[in-house]
Amino acid sequence: MDALYQKQILEFAKLSRTRELDPAAPYQASRDNPTCGDRVDVSLQLDNGTISHIGIKVRGCALCEAGAGLLIEKFVGITPDDASRMTAQFSRWIGKERDEPPNEDMAKFMPVRDIRNRHKCVLLAFQAANEALAQS
Repeated sequence: MDALYQKQILEFAKLSRTRELDPAAPYQASRDNPTCGDRVDVSLQLDNGTISHIGIKVRGCALCEAGAGLLIEKFVGITPDDASRMTAQFSRWIGKERDEPPNEDMAKFMPVRDIRNRHKCVLLAFQAANEALAQS
């Protein structure tokens, strides 16, 4: 993997370790990747219809942590509908169903596009967050 991309992805992984789960948050979900044993737990709060706080706990690989960090970076301040759309766009892009990345931060995951069995690692936090937001 290109050293520049690797550094940027590891920065997202570090970010995922800065947020603790909030057991009192109204929206929570967990997702597992049985293929590799990754698990992501998320807690979310909404304020005036937008995501105002994200708590996250990742037990998994650096790519799973990086996906969680990306989620933190992109989801605060957007609506649940926008989060769902962003997740779908990212999933289609990483799966090579679309050519252009949804945004500059997601483009940093370019090297992962060629490693199909790691897509779920990167997307796990997004899937958990959307599951939690489906309760809203």
